[in-house]
Amino acid sequence: MNIKDLENLKDGQQVIELTGWVDNIRDHGGLTFVDLRDFTGLIQLVFDKSGDVDTKLKNEFYISINGSFKKRDEALINDKILFGDYEIEVTDLIIINQSKTLPFQIEDSIETDENIRLKYRYLDLRRQPMKVNIMARSNTFKSIRSIMNQLNIFEIDTPTLIKSTPEGAKDFLVPSRKSPSNFYALPQSPQMYKQLFMMSGFPNYYQIAKCYRDEDSRKDRQPEFTQLDLEFSDASPELVKSKVEEIVKFVFSDAYDCKIKTPFNTLTYEEAINFYGTDKPDLRIEEKIFDITDIFTETSINFLNDILSSQGSIKALHTKELLTRKQIDDLDTEIKELGSNGLGWFKIEDTTISGPLAKLLNDNEKSKLLSYGPGTLLFQAGIIKEIANYLDVIRRTVFQPLNNDVYSFVWIEDFPFFEVEDGELQPSHHPFTSPKSNEIFKDDPTNATALHYDLVLNGVELGSGSQRINNPEIQNLVLEKWGLSKEQISERFGWFIEALSYGTPVHAGFAIGIDRLIAEVLNQPSIRDVIPFPKTQSGLDPLTNAPANIEEEVLEEYNLKYINKDE
Repeated sequence: MNIKDLENLKDGQQVIELTGWVDNIRDHGGLTFVDLRDFTGLIQLVFDKSGDVDTKLKNEFYISINGSFKKRDEALINDKILFGDYEIEVTDLIIINQSKTLPFQIEDSIETDENIRLKYRYLDLRRQPMKVNIMARSNTFKSIRSIMNQLNIFEIDTPTLIKSTPEGAKDFLVPSRKSPSNFYALPQSPQMYKQLFMMSGFPNYYQIAKCYRDEDSRKDRQPEFTQLDLEFSDASPELVKSKVEEIVKFVFSDAYDCKIKTPFNTLTYEEAINFYGTDKPDLRIEEKIFDITDIFTETSINFLNDILSSQGSIKALHTKELLTRKQIDDLDTEIKELGSNGLGWFKIEDTTISGPLAKLLNDNEKSKLLSYGPGTLLFQAGIIKEIANYLDVIRRTVFQPLNNDVYSFVWIEDFPFFEVEDGELQPSHHPFTSPKSNEIFKDDPTNATALHYDLVLNGVELGSGSQRINNPEIQNLVLEKWGLSKEQISERFGWFIEALSYGTPVHAGFAIGIDRLIAEVLNQPSIRDVIPFPKTQSGLDPLTNAPANIEEEVLEEYNLKYINKDE
């Protein structure tokens, strides 16, 4: 029997072998009160010291008891817990297992270093908030499989030991003992394999897939993560997005009892950058970025003249509040650390404008700025792609969502096919994405648009998808424009291009980050809080001390050895 089963008992009924952990102990003279906790709930036990039951207990002892289920005195009812109006008078006690002194208390709200919590994750998971998170994860998986069965989408698994084909991040490599000097890689996603299913004639596919990327961890990134992976044959982006909306709507309703509206809003990439400064906009924040370039076309502010003459623009946000100088200075410091030259600002009060640049304004500029009304106008000047990130930070720092309880979804589409990352050209999604126009891509790939679409929830990228390339010539061309040599293309992707050459249907797909979805619904600060056994931000596992050194004798079996970088 578990504690939740007590709902079916009557006052005075004998309880048989109720087991659980000692959650709290209170000594009240002749009586000892113990809160017993199991996976399903908590109830108070009462030990009469004049009886035969030995009550030498400590927190987290695992015990078994027999006793009578009784109604509490009305003055002692605790209405904050499920069984706060009942208690159990214990007649028999067995200590099944004792507990060492705890590294931290098993409490709902604790201020314990995350590394300590992860080192003793099995204790951390005993806490109610963590239990709620992990059960939400389990219910999410159940809901996904339920809606997939309803939609008749096939669950098919893909291998986790594959050929290394980097998709933007570094691969995790696995040495092969039977094939010396050769390596498998763990998949960054099942991308090419799910496309192979479409080439094989399957109409659709899904998988709750483990994926691995050797990259720096963040609050929304882990080296090992879980995604819902989808692919559809004879499909367009519109079909995939409609299926995703149906799936997400069902999961929110079934797993979280949340009603969301479909269809979702849609923005182009260009609209998202111009209005929100990011391709992951939080639409719960009402304020948008707007252009004030035309105000300063004849300005005497030299640095603005220089920017405008270099095809730059001036983008602004306006708050009705007069920000304090400390707020402005803090914001200035924050965006300077990101690379901005500094925060531009004017305070507008009735008929006066103040700020470090106010004395350089001409009458026309003053008149147009005053038209925005009282408040603080914050701006950045430059090429929009270079200043967008600063505007995004300003917007999210100064303005707050109108309603934190709203789930605001938006599709972002029409991404540039390529983007520059660390000085190198990279596909903005992955190199298997179809260009929106093959002709434009052939002539001017750096300005081509991709048939790539992201789903954003409350400023968090929930997932990405695209129309896939189904023409081997276009696939080869994309890899060439990416900068791969013919030899590299043949070595890394030759087998895949070969597969495309046998009548490949049009197909498209999507992948949803399940960890991110759960964290956002539960309003958790990091996906680490919804993953049972996550890694730290530096990629370490404090529980097992992984990654760890391997004995040299073992490495020799794989024809590997340590290299001393100092030599």
